[in-house]
Amino acid sequence: MGKLRSIQDVAQHVVSAIAAAMGVDVAIIDEDYNLVATSRTFLEKRGTDINKKFIRGVIEREVFVLPNPGHNRLCEGCHYEGNCPETAEVLRTIQYEGRVIGVMLMIAYTQAQKEKILNNTSELLDFLREMANLTCNEIKLREVLDKEKVIRRHLETTINFADNGIVAVNRKGEIIQINNQAAEILKLDRKDAMGMRLQDLLPYNDFRSLVEEGRRIKRREVVSSSPMDCHCLLSGNPVMIDGNIVGAVISIKDIKDVRSDIYEFSEKQIEYTFDDIYGTSNAINIIKTYARKIALSDSTILIQGESGTGKELFARAIHSYSHRRGYPFVPINCAAIPESLLESELFGYDEGAFSGAKKGGKPGKFEMASGGTIFLDEVGDMPLHMQAKLLRVLQEKHIERIGGMKSIPVNVRVIAATNKDIHALVKSGEFRDDLFFRLNVMPLHIPPLRERREDIVTLADYFLKRYCEKFGRDIRGFSSEASKLLVAYQWPGNARELENAIEYAVNVETGDLITTTSLPSIICKEQFDHGSGKSLADMIRAYERQIIQESLALHGHTVPGKKKAARELGISLPTLYRKLGRGT
Repeated sequence: MGKLRSIQDVAQHVVSAIAAAMGVDVAIIDEDYNLVATSRTFLEKRGTDINKKFIRGVIEREVFVLPNPGHNRLCEGCHYEGNCPETAEVLRTIQYEGRVIGVMLMIAYTQAQKEKILNNTSELLDFLREMANLTCNEIKLREVLDKEKVIRRHLETTINFADNGIVAVNRKGEIIQINNQAAEILKLDRKDAMGMRLQDLLPYNDFRSLVEEGRRIKRREVVSSSPMDCHCLLSGNPVMIDGNIVGAVISIKDIKDVRSDIYEFSEKQIEYTFDDIYGTSNAINIIKTYARKIALSDSTILIQGESGTGKELFARAIHSYSHRRGYPFVPINCAAIPESLLESELFGYDEGAFSGAKKGGKPGKFEMASGGTIFLDEVGDMPLHMQAKLLRVLQEKHIERIGGMKSIPVNVRVIAATNKDIHALVKSGEFRDDLFFRLNVMPLHIPPLRERREDIVTLADYFLKRYCEKFGRDIRGFSSEASKLLVAYQWPGNARELENAIEYAVNVETGDLITTTSLPSIICKEQFDHGSGKSLADMIRAYERQIIQESLALHGHTVPGKKKAARELGISLPTLYRKLGRGT
């Protein structure tokens, strides 16, 4: 019997403890290609079948990091080749007295686990080395140390390495190990916590089923005000030896840290699709059709449009329609972040990069968007020196953290947006022409609301319904006079200004129709100013010319374009010419 198989019960405990603490799957394979110990998911996904060629390759290398399982030379011949359920692996040999006796693996099955492994490879390899050394020590101490002391040693090493709060309890639910993080969450001294019943400190009914029946706890939110205020997220795994439950390992995370992680790593992931872009005009339908086409590639997109036209909404819809939709969409407003912080926000920093740098460093937006899309809003406001660094990232597909020494590959799609005249910025030297060409591979221009007035009523109805639901109002629609004012107004703030106007109207309207008196005064004032000194006939002719000019702007001033405009407006071509001529 191999040395690892002789301590199989302890090896299984180590694997279970590591898996519970680190949130990834773990396995140990000996030099005879036997699966000695494994976490549950690995066994369910892979079974006991071992790729001997792969393990031999790992033994030759001693340390191996596999970012894309199923696509490596060592994976050839495996029946999972090209279609491996695993997303990443970190492996290190276990050496006993100068001889390799097995391999320890950390395995990811989800994107989140993959990011955790690949973003912390060095630390995890060190951890595996420590775990491998402890495993070998167990072999040496097996005959002289009590089994419970060995389990305590492994568990203590594991929980003190984890970032989360970790508590180990025995069969009675009494605390036998607790790390500093858990003690801080539970407002206890570590020494005082030993021997206390966890359920007395943090009332939660499922603790009993965990230690008595072996039922796992997975990300359960617990709120307690007695005996102490505590709001946390719990996960727990039973510890089994020879089929018997001997205790459990519980992971505790303060809810404030959970929310911080969600905000930091997902940036409020809200999924929008093209169905969320409202409008019936030819202009908006043409743009949506074009946007769907360019969403299917990985080419860089530059969205241009006035403030409030919905540039980020289009960017999110493009992401949701693309093959990257299962990965993060990470927005960053280049104008809202101070110039001194923009580089660290985009590219991250390593520990010790500057005074106040977070321990362990921090990934930037490009790393957080791995596999997905990064949205660079207001890119026209980016400082010139940052433009040069962004250009390099677009060219080389690598970033370097501030204070870092290594180049980190990034796989992201870049969508940029600006409300400025980017061509004028290039001409004046305020924006690099080479960066402009890199960003403007697939240009997308969103016309202002005044150039697609037929969308105004559609959007107004949508905003009316939203704010009536939000404020509990029962307003049926708009009076004809109010609708006319909305359509005639120029909307310099575009859809955002329209939304604000409708929210205002819903708040002040007392009847069941939005009337002109409920609209913001600037809308009514502009129409009065535009109409003063003119007869009704003059105002009608001016409005007709405006509508015709907007249609021609969409279809073109050529003869075919004028025919399309006339058809769209429901008038004959001679009538269109007559109305245009009457305004000259």
